[in-house]
Amino acid sequence: MPEVARSVATTPHSGIREMADLARQVPDVVRLEVGDPDFVTPDHIIEAAAAAAKAGYTGYPPSAGYPRLRELIAEKVTRRNHLATSPDQVVVTTGGGGGLFTSFLALLNPGDEVLVSDPVWPGYPAQIHLQNAVLKRFPLDRRRGFALDPDAIERSITPRTKVVVINSPCNPTGAVYGVDELKRVVEIAERHDLWVISDECYDEIILEGETVSLATLGGRDRIITVFTFSKTYAMTGWRIGYVVTSPEMAAIIGKLQEPVVASASSLSQKGAEAALLGPQAVVGQMVDSYRERRDLAMELLDGEGIGYVRPRGAFYLMVDTSSAGDSLQFARRLLLEEHVATVPGSAFGPGGEGMVRVSLASSIKTLDVGLRALASCLRRTASLSR
Repeated sequence: MPEVARSVATTPHSGIREMADLARQVPDVVRLEVGDPDFVTPDHIIEAAAAAAKAGYTGYPPSAGYPRLRELIAEKVTRRNHLATSPDQVVVTTGGGGGLFTSFLALLNPGDEVLVSDPVWPGYPAQIHLQNAVLKRFPLDRRRGFALDPDAIERSITPRTKVVVINSPCNPTGAVYGVDELKRVVEIAERHDLWVISDECYDEIILEGETVSLATLGGRDRIITVFTFSKTYAMTGWRIGYVVTSPEMAAIIGKLQEPVVASASSLSQKGAEAALLGPQAVVGQMVDSYRERRDLAMELLDGEGIGYVRPRGAFYLMVDTSSAGDSLQFARRLLLEEHVATVPGSAFGPGGEGMVRVSLASSIKTLDVGLRALASCLRRTASLSR
């Protein structure tokens, strides 16, 4: 076979997908590894997409998305995220991941540095690597629930730094960053002339407190905000998201979609229109369910004497498994011996070591069975390592 690109061999594989692949080989597995809502996409969204297919919406949409959807997104972001937005500031993307990739493509030259938190969603390192850029991690404050430390960001900046990525609500930690910390991020970006990519894919999944969109705090000309329909409306398989930025940068990102994906799916866009126009109570109902699951999971872990980081947003729970040693080895043992799939904290970077991530996007019964098995495996493994 002819030689493939050198970057292929060195592109990091997602630790989440790696555990998901292993889980598919295990019979009767309890799935707590993937952030895929167990809810079916609401009926009115499915019906709108089906009707659009019958009406002939089966061709290529504009690269930046259908004008009507961009209008609706601008209205949503203005009203719900308190970020005044016009349609020319919106690009419809192939999920949040597609929005992130084309944003990096627009910003990065080979050798540029990108600052990301530790721990962090593993998609960032792979995307940054594919741009021939350099990943650099700044630590989160684990003692304060993986809180954002702006000083750690500023200490990490070098003359090669081009972009800072902020993810709030955060995957995997569930942290929701405060206004004061986010204001300092904007100030740091302005002082060092940096771009900021604000990943707000979990913007509506708030379990307690409030969240704020970074671009409402200033510096909009240097911020690209990434959103998605995937988590909010249980539309992960529809691959539909959007970015909001300056009109000039939106035009660039829209252009870059042409050679990468051409455009987001026409039928997914029609479904997204229905999501924004239809009843929003479904979102609140799903968030209420995630909150109930979180509270029951924390109660169970408290009863077992197992530590964790209390999540305030998204739908993940970082569980302390440090007594069992290496997080990857423990996650593999848990999968093979108890048939429970989680993600080792090391998959999200060195800052996640000693923990596993549990997805709350599973039923209460599944969580109960999985966490009780986790507790049993943790006790057994910890006793062996003494």
